[in-house]
Amino acid sequence: MAAVGFTVSSASATAQATWTVSPGGPFTAHSGDTQLGVPNAVLVCTDSDASGTLKSGSGLDGVGIGTIDNLTFTNCSVAGLLFDVDTSVSLPWDLNVTGVDPNNPDRVLGSITGIVAKIADQDGLCTATFAGPGGATDEGEVTGYFDNATSELVIQDGNLTAHDANCLGIINNGDPAAFTGTYDVSPAQTITLD
Repeated sequence: MAAVGFTVSSASATAQATWTVSPGGPFTAHSGDTQLGVPNAVLVCTDSDASGTLKSGSGLDGVGIGTIDNLTFTNCSVAGLLFDVDTSVSLPWDLNVTGVDPNNPDRVLGSITGIVAKIADQDGLCTATFAGPGGATDEGEVTGYFDNATSELVIQDGNLTAHDANCLGIINNGDPAAFTGTYDVSPAQTITLD
């Protein structure tokens, strides 16, 4: 979901609020540092790239205002093990706008839903699935905001949970997993309350 150039016409939004997106269409996003923290360790990836599509026009529901169609992570490691991250099992993921931060009008609050991701190290010593708390097929959610002042999509919370974990005690079933990352998004998009 594009963060560059977002502007919002009101400091709050109601459940019935609709949104205008301009120009909408395809976008790309890049983060130079993403982390997935569990109680015993932090999985760090030095690069992450996403692409997707935003709806265009006015009168749009904030739910499903866009999608992430492709998401990759590069150079991922935890506790000295190199990992591959597979997000393809549940893509596309939905992008949602939920309102505007009442404490900072530059920040458009939102979420990404539909998440299931699998990790595996290259030697088969550690595997796990991260999804919602209900199980390995329960689609999870992360939340965050778009900062109009910095043109960044910031992910900082959510309900991701580890399932089907076989990982030397580093990652265990039921571990809460905090995904964090800051993505630079292009081209510039504008989202306003109708």
